[in-house]
Amino acid sequence: MKLKQILVVAFLLMAGVAQAQIEKHRMTLPRLYQQNYFYLNPAFAGSEGKREFGLNTHLNSIKKEGSTSPLSVIAHYQGAVGDTTRNGIGVVAVYDQFGPYWLGRLGLTYAKRFRLGEYSSIGVGTQLSAKYLNIDLAEATRGLPVKEQMVGHDNDLRPDVDVGVWLNIRNFYAGATFASLLQPNFNLTETAEREDVREVFLTAGYKLELADEFSITPSVFFDKPLKGGEFGQQYSALATYKFLSLGATHRNGGQFSGQQAPWSIMGGVNISERVSFLGSYDLTKDKNGYEPDPQVEANLRFRF
Repeated sequence: MKLKQILVVAFLLMAGVAQAQIEKHRMTLPRLYQQNYFYLNPAFAGSEGKREFGLNTHLNSIKKEGSTSPLSVIAHYQGAVGDTTRNGIGVVAVYDQFGPYWLGRLGLTYAKRFRLGEYSSIGVGTQLSAKYLNIDLAEATRGLPVKEQMVGHDNDLRPDVDVGVWLNIRNFYAGATFASLLQPNFNLTETAEREDVREVFLTAGYKLELADEFSITPSVFFDKPLKGGEFGQQYSALATYKFLSLGATHRNGGQFSGQQAPWSIMGGVNISERVSFLGSYDLTKDKNGYEPDPQVEANLRFRF
């Protein structure tokens, strides 16, 4: 075999190895997706006719046992988008810890809303974000032979873009998001590359006003990578009576495949017309003698 042919074969083999080392990662989805629509879809701004500040915290293990995502915090602010101001800006900040990694994300959003009728409107929005990924090399190489273990940290910074559309017709809503359009690739020392995959999110819901101060809102949330990957589904219903809220969510497929907690229950209070608190607790099940620690999530929203 000629030298040129040998080099070509070697290059192809190296390229194949490099491709195989790329770790695909999908966006973290909150249990309380209904309370985090602005994080999931920048076009949500103004759909309820109010400005909003929200804070969401997720723990994968109360006992801090081994976990792929022990802590996630989401904070957001959406500006006013109303009759006089048809467009607005917002901010989304995220801290997400998973294994030896932690991800910091800061996004600026812009949304514009168009009124279709007295009780209907449609909004479009985009988010430009900076993502900072850090890896703890000591944790990542723990368990390897001593000569291969490392200390210190490595990190990388990448931009990304999300776009979305949001429709309101009386008590019905629906939204679609195309996330991680730039498909950021993080190059980290002595570890495989990590790449955020492009995804599409679809959601819809309807608020059933059954009596004075009593309503039930069933909703769905679907997620899927644009190329390959599993189709994830979440089905939820949240009932509100006066200042109390109670509901449940069922998850299946996608990021939730094989999980031993397909159900979670929700409960919370509407402290006032402007302030609400909602929590989520997983219902786990035993499999092969092992039952995972329940995951918990809490959300606080201020609307004004």
